[in-house]
Amino acid sequence: MITTIHAAAAPAALTLDIARDDAAFLALAPFWDHLVDQAAIASPFLRWDWMRLWWEHCRGDATLAVGVLRDAAGVPQAIAPLMLARETEGARRHLTALSFLSGFGAAHAERLDFIVPAGREDELTPQLCKVLKELRPECDLVRLNFLPQESPNTPHILGALERTFTHASVLNRTACRIITVPEKWEDIEMRHSASWRGNLRRSCKTFAEAEGSTTLSGVGMLHAHAFAELLRLHAANFPEGVSTFTTPEAALFHQRLAEKWLPSGRAIMPLLHANGTMVSAVYGFIERDQFFQYQAGWDTGQARLSPGKMAVRWTLICCMQRGLRTYDMMPGEYEYKRRWADSERWLLDLEAHNPASWRARTFHALRSMRRLFVNSPPQEDQTS
Repeated sequence: MITTIHAAAAPAALTLDIARDDAAFLALAPFWDHLVDQAAIASPFLRWDWMRLWWEHCRGDATLAVGVLRDAAGVPQAIAPLMLARETEGARRHLTALSFLSGFGAAHAERLDFIVPAGREDELTPQLCKVLKELRPECDLVRLNFLPQESPNTPHILGALERTFTHASVLNRTACRIITVPEKWEDIEMRHSASWRGNLRRSCKTFAEAEGSTTLSGVGMLHAHAFAELLRLHAANFPEGVSTFTTPEAALFHQRLAEKWLPSGRAIMPLLHANGTMVSAVYGFIERDQFFQYQAGWDTGQARLSPGKMAVRWTLICCMQRGLRTYDMMPGEYEYKRRWADSERWLLDLEAHNPASWRARTFHALRSMRRLFVNSPPQEDQTS
């Protein structure tokens, strides 16, 4: 089902529709990646394969609300990949949120945006943002997670939220550590101190003495077996089950995605072996000249081999071999990311509330009260 909202005035002759069901969503497949290729922001999470598989395996009770800006011939010119859903945990589980498709839940994406051709954001994005107003009666709040701060769409989206909703704000601002990938390994080393270089070289020597070797999934190892090993190593780093990556729902999604993207080279999985067993694996995606490290795992019982450090080193070499220029370590504040990175960029979580929703008003009032008490300064002792 497609809901037509309005026709824009000439000369643009653009119509804004909302794809509401699977048939309307699947009809966008021939156009989707063509628009992703033209967008200013590079993100594997906007790709059709990601969105379709996520919708197939992880949607839960969500409903589609994909905004599509079409020309007079009906050809999509820009897409707002949106859904209406409820988070499964936390205080927002009682609220219907208008969010990015795959923006939360199992196997959630970590770099999302409106899909608009570069250079046309000022023309198209304000028209695409009208979908937010159209969908306001159906949601309690808007929650747009993992929006790149540097996206040309970001000021338009935030402005539309401020005009249409209440309490529009940047709820969270999360750093993604970046490694600028040079042509030569020596350039990586020279960014760091002599102590850092010495520690890395000693780790390389220890790894070599353990008969360490490097490979990629699909080179001497079946993709399915390599992915199973990745899950095993990743789970070892989260013995309390904190990571959602190994949940059955997310694991099935990524197994399906890996089946498509590892053979094509859109995903890579650098692997390390020592003493005849796999000791670390990195799983990430290639988009244009950028690598996005999505998940990793290493044998916690092999700390003397520094398998995590060796894994990043080997992944960087793989990036160099492919002529990539950016290694995005994705969200998550870990010490090893800070040690390797030479810059950072930011992802924003935007939130805004429907002024007509009593649930949203109650949620905002309770949260404001809780923050007031948490941030209240301690009272002076009046008994002394």
